[in-house]
Amino acid sequence: MANTLDPMDLKQIITLQLDGFSNRKTGFTLGISRNTVNAYRTLFRASDYSFKELLAFDTAELVALFPSYSTIDNQRYQALMLYFKGVNKARNHPGFTFLYHYQEYTQTTKNHIATRSLWNITGVNTPRLRDL
Repeated sequence: MANTLDPMDLKQIITLQLDGFSNRKTGFTLGISRNTVNAYRTLFRASDYSFKELLAFDTAELVALFPSYSTIDNQRYQALMLYFKGVNKARNHPGFTFLYHYQEYTQTTKNHIATRSLWNITGVNTPRLRDL
């Protein structure tokens, strides 16, 4: 669950669950991954409360029950974000390719993020393996 959600987001997930929305439709509506929605719904079901009871809780109670946390390895993620500042500057130059910058990233970063994960983060279509 890479996304950390605030109590208002949690209440929106609960409300949409009660309205019969699927994980996919909830995720699309809220602009988050359906996997994040599924993870929180699983946590909700594992609690001793019904969805209606959870919806009635105030912010402090929700935060106490479902504290925000991130599964992102923050050190690696921060290194990647710093690297992407330079990549974004180079993006408009003729001949720019993500493949070149990914290869440069793997050579200059000690504990780099794997190829498929990196392309998922950037939102770029995954290149063919033979191109890597």
